[in-house]
Amino acid sequence: MKIVLGLCLAMITASAMASPLTPDQKIRIRAIVTEARSKSPAPSTSVAVVVDGQLAYAEAFGLANLALMQPATPETRYDIGSVSKQFTAAAVLLMVQDGKLSLDDKIGRFFPNVSGAEKVTVRHLLSHEAGYRDSWQDTAEERRRPIAPQAIVDRWGAMPLAFEPGSSWDYSNTNYAIAGRIVETVSGRPLAQVLTERIFIPLGMTSAIDNETSPPTRQDANRYGRNLLGPARLTEPAARGWAYGAGGLSMSATDLARWDASVLSRTLLSPTSYDAMMRETMLTTGKGSGYGLGLYVDGVVGHRRVHHNGFAPGVITESRIYPDDGVAIVVTSNAEFGMVVPEIVDGIERLLLPAAFPRPGAYDEGKKIAKPPSPLIRRSLSQLRAGDVDRRRLTPEASAYLTPEVLADYRESLARLGPPRTFVVTREERVGEVNSAMFELSWPSQRVIGGLQVRDDGKISDLWLMAF
Repeated sequence: MKIVLGLCLAMITASAMASPLTPDQKIRIRAIVTEARSKSPAPSTSVAVVVDGQLAYAEAFGLANLALMQPATPETRYDIGSVSKQFTAAAVLLMVQDGKLSLDDKIGRFFPNVSGAEKVTVRHLLSHEAGYRDSWQDTAEERRRPIAPQAIVDRWGAMPLAFEPGSSWDYSNTNYAIAGRIVETVSGRPLAQVLTERIFIPLGMTSAIDNETSPPTRQDANRYGRNLLGPARLTEPAARGWAYGAGGLSMSATDLARWDASVLSRTLLSPTSYDAMMRETMLTTGKGSGYGLGLYVDGVVGHRRVHHNGFAPGVITESRIYPDDGVAIVVTSNAEFGMVVPEIVDGIERLLLPAAFPRPGAYDEGKKIAKPPSPLIRRSLSQLRAGDVDRRRLTPEASAYLTPEVLADYRESLARLGPPRTFVVTREERVGEVNSAMFELSWPSQRVIGGLQVRDDGKISDLWLMAF
């Protein structure tokens, strides 16, 4: 009976924590989670909330392992993906505090052979203003094989810069591979060791590990993917070395909340370091970047906010910190599909910060639109409906994603849904040599979003659908 109940909704609350939340607020948080999970069948979801700078709530819902019907707990560990970047940034800042480097040091001091060695600074790396191309772009097949972090530095660091350092903002995992190697170079120790000794142990983050070198245990949530309306299936992380300083950490939602609490109380780094992390960096054009060092910087009306999300195979995590309110929210899920994580975070944000609603960030080029889909988008969707894509038009990355299994799930899901009630393009933008579009299809009881990326040579580099 307990196992059956756990399958429906396992809710296990952490004990021995501060209680600045009222009983009614805790009930409403559970209701927010329950409603979001009813719309998106994520196997498990873990939630932790900091109020008045203290851990006030930690609860887990669902199953960490579907095959074993193992309930998630507040100490279940998840890959936090790119939320890891703020920890790499903190490690760099600790090296700055130790006098071993400066944020304004040129990269050539550490790696003289990379592009822009005498122009790119450490600060440019951490704020995504360096111009290095992303090592995760078009490398799906390669990411099945291990790579040394230094090989990422040597290969992607040697490519021509996409723009003059500091003049533009472009999210790139390469930046944090280089930053991680800088920490190792100046400290003489592995990045994971620096993080453990200087951050995890002092903050009591006992679950935090480098997931690239630590084998999974029963504490780790399994990773699941889902192709549109198809079944949840186990997914595999990228091979060792690819995530590294850009996204190689796993921890419980509770431990991530402990880190957030330390950011609120400023107990680990110096005031100067915290100011640098949470201050929006400005481009040379005078425009705000919307990013600090390892953290997005924006707000909801009346409330300053710093945050980051993390997407890794089979997991989604989001961490939001409100420095002036003493509040932080962490939500993580072992599903890379659906909208359960953002819906829960948004709901708790509205609960704890009344009358708050999103304010556009300073750097927001994307404008939501509603226009008819192009012939290429219609043709691409028709191919997914038929379960048979023209692989001559796909890049190796896109072809590797659209396996026979994925195509079969798309075909069966779209056949089950039938003709959509609406079909519109909602966003268009151009990044480098790629034109990107997002589109939305709706039925009376179902919405589906999709994405299409097309390179200038006509090759489709990304094509996907997701139900929510």
